[in-house]
Amino acid sequence: MGFVSDLALVVIGYDRPNALSRLLGSLARVAFDGARVPLIISIDRSGSDAVQRVADAFSWEHGEKIVRTFPERLGLKQHVLACGDLTRDHEHLIVLEDDLYVSRNLHRFARQAIAFYRNDARVAGIALYSHLWHVGCHRPFLPLDDPFDAYFMQYACSWGQIWSRERWAEFREWYGRRGDDPDPGPRVPRYVARWSDRSWLKHHIRFCAETGRYFAYPRVALATNFSDAGQHSGGGENGYQVPLQEPYEKAYRFPSLEESSAVYDAFFEPVGMADALKLKPEELCIDLYGLKGNLEGRRYWLTQEAAEHEIVRSFGLAMRPHEANVLHEVPGAEIRLYDTARRAAFPIAGAGDLRDARVKYDVRNLSYRLLLRYSVRLAAKRAWAKLTRRK
Repeated sequence: MGFVSDLALVVIGYDRPNALSRLLGSLARVAFDGARVPLIISIDRSGSDAVQRVADAFSWEHGEKIVRTFPERLGLKQHVLACGDLTRDHEHLIVLEDDLYVSRNLHRFARQAIAFYRNDARVAGIALYSHLWHVGCHRPFLPLDDPFDAYFMQYACSWGQIWSRERWAEFREWYGRRGDDPDPGPRVPRYVARWSDRSWLKHHIRFCAETGRYFAYPRVALATNFSDAGQHSGGGENGYQVPLQEPYEKAYRFPSLEESSAVYDAFFEPVGMADALKLKPEELCIDLYGLKGNLEGRRYWLTQEAAEHEIVRSFGLAMRPHEANVLHEVPGAEIRLYDTARRAAFPIAGAGDLRDARVKYDVRNLSYRLLLRYSVRLAAKRAWAKLTRRK
């Protein structure tokens, strides 16, 4: 088991006392195995003392508890950045926003992951959440399997993460130079670039994409997201809940970037598929989710989109994750490798068929009858709500 000294827990709160109470309750059940870990509850000013009352009343048995408040409102972006700056006082931080809930294995995973990645400057942080959903296009995400307990994404995590003093200082130095640059370039998804100026996460994602850094993600999450209503969330959604690790002691097996078969860029696209297609990496755009649009002008474009280019090869859409169809050369026409230097000899039809194939692939075993019934009921509720508002 890896040993980590100078590790602190930081909980970020603002105006959700019930959410904070739920998170703190899950932290109280974490297996710390005798380790002493300080808990810092950082509360932005909201005009109410309800959150501070929850923090003050919480009993922390695993070390010092500090409740930190501010005389003026910081806002989420500045509040999170200020919490990251606590790495000046602690070598490593586990950072949790108040709408999260953690596994009892949180500390066991954290101490081993820190010990493994602490000297790799390419790993900008360690995630505690594990994505099963692509937030940019509202489609499922599943990392390719390999023998390890973690995979890599060029996508910083905000739903439970570990920051180290050195890696945070590198991000802060970059942010001081580039953070306000309005042009994120083609390596950052456009939906991320359009996020509000109140977002700190878009800057950390851009930092990773521009500097070739990654977050190490657990295959089974140590934190899940309740998406409670708040300043930056409407609440009422359950789409970001993911399975949590159940408590057990194990020696986690972490990969280096060279060893991992599951490495993804900021678009959730797999890195390193050029070999499978017998192409050079610099001439291939992998765009299976259709968010890149070959912005970098690569000659070859692997996508599920319809385009008027010559199709060099095509693959089906049956295996999961979707890149497995390429790796296993599944016959079909849903995934296409285009040569963008050549125009198709005849018009390529099928954009609608491709969209239908993606929907069918994504919904899997969901009953179409139940989906239709739900859609009709939802439409009726919304129509009734509009009518009653007009009265």
